[in-house]
Amino acid sequence: MKPRLSIILSAVALIVLLIVQYYNISVTFQTKREQFDNRYGAIVKQALYDYASGAAGYQSDSLFILFDSISEELVFQSGQVPGGPVNGTLQQQILASYNRILLDHTSPDGYLRDYLVRAGADPDFRSGYYIRELSLLDFDHVIPVYHDTTGLQPAGLRNALHANTYAFEGNYFRIRYDYYIDFTHKTQIIYRDMVITFILAAVTILIVLFVFFMTVRNMLIQKRLSDMKTDFINNMTHELKTPLSTIAVASSTLGDENLLKDKKKVLQISEMIKKQNKHLTQLIDRILEISIWEKDQVKLKKQSVHIYEFIEDRIQLFRMENTGKNLQINTAYKLDKDFVALDEIHMTTVLNNLLSNAVKYCNEKPEIRIEVSVNLKLKIRIRDNGIGIRKEDQRQIFDKFYRAGKGDFKTVKGLGLGLYYVKQIVTAHQGEIFLHSLPGKGSTFTIEIPLNDEHPAGRRR
Repeated sequence: MKPRLSIILSAVALIVLLIVQYYNISVTFQTKREQFDNRYGAIVKQALYDYASGAAGYQSDSLFILFDSISEELVFQSGQVPGGPVNGTLQQQILASYNRILLDHTSPDGYLRDYLVRAGADPDFRSGYYIRELSLLDFDHVIPVYHDTTGLQPAGLRNALHANTYAFEGNYFRIRYDYYIDFTHKTQIIYRDMVITFILAAVTILIVLFVFFMTVRNMLIQKRLSDMKTDFINNMTHELKTPLSTIAVASSTLGDENLLKDKKKVLQISEMIKKQNKHLTQLIDRILEISIWEKDQVKLKKQSVHIYEFIEDRIQLFRMENTGKNLQINTAYKLDKDFVALDEIHMTTVLNNLLSNAVKYCNEKPEIRIEVSVNLKLKIRIRDNGIGIRKEDQRQIFDKFYRAGKGDFKTVKGLGLGLYYVKQIVTAHQGEIFLHSLPGKGSTFTIEIPLNDEHPAGRRR
């Protein structure tokens, strides 16, 4: 399966999981809400039953008397109630009057709060009445005032608990009204009961997200390694092809009988074959060195090294190897101690790789500055005036087989192993290597190796 398709399918699966988790939480919330309404509804109904039974000294007769009194006044006051249903402003006034009586003479809030506390429930709530039906009675004549047929809860109590419905009929009135209780902390209580559900959902999502992230990350790493492997194979093919082609041509030339008579040319061709064979061997050895290093079969052999002489000898040899390239190398030393513990052979390779890159990746006259300091650390800084390294390449420049400027193998030869080898050697010395580079401005490599008590600097071992 292609990586892009795998990522798309994984993303779709993750989205489906999120939708399922959201659905499960919604269903759980609805279930918990119903459980809350059932539990609190039972407590409230029992409390209201006790309240209406006179447990709190409540007497409903006084309420009837008040309703009858105001209803009688409305019925018999001349001109207050027309012959048909009551509408408009008068209707609102009558409803407001009855609501005031309900609130002033029937509110069981105080008793209900005490009852909830005794039952171990949350006592924080607000309550309200809503008149569903109200009619005035004039002997056998009924005067409709208000009748709600929607069955909906009042606007201010949409999410409130329907506690009870009351219906009374007196001499001059008939009324039916609902009593609602809206618990202030209802949502918080439900969420508190869902803590385990939220935790499990969050952990599940986080685990899936982590697996998804690691899967995508590994796919990208595998793709990058595959690209690097392809680059390495292409590059190695080019590197090996050059000496092999030269050897093949030279070998064919040696088959010419006329050429065999010219010993000087035979020696030249033979020398050419030797050089190309040596170059081919070096390429193979470099790959084998990395393979052995990765298997942890190479151990550092540290010894006390005179750092000034070591650096100067490496520079002198490098100048000799690059004779004719108009190379300029400047040095600066700040040495508190003369001797440091290093693996001389491997560090020689490190310096050669960095200096060789400074020359290979330079379009002008190579100018290299080497700064060496020894204090608590050995610090070697190599600055060049080369083409520089792009920012997007810098994070991978020490990776095995990686080469900046993919595909451009003919311009600068190499296998993409040099800086990888440098990084491994510096790390084996318990040190670090840093890179600062700007395209067109050159690069600066800084090596820092700590000097510890095991291999102290400043004396010969």
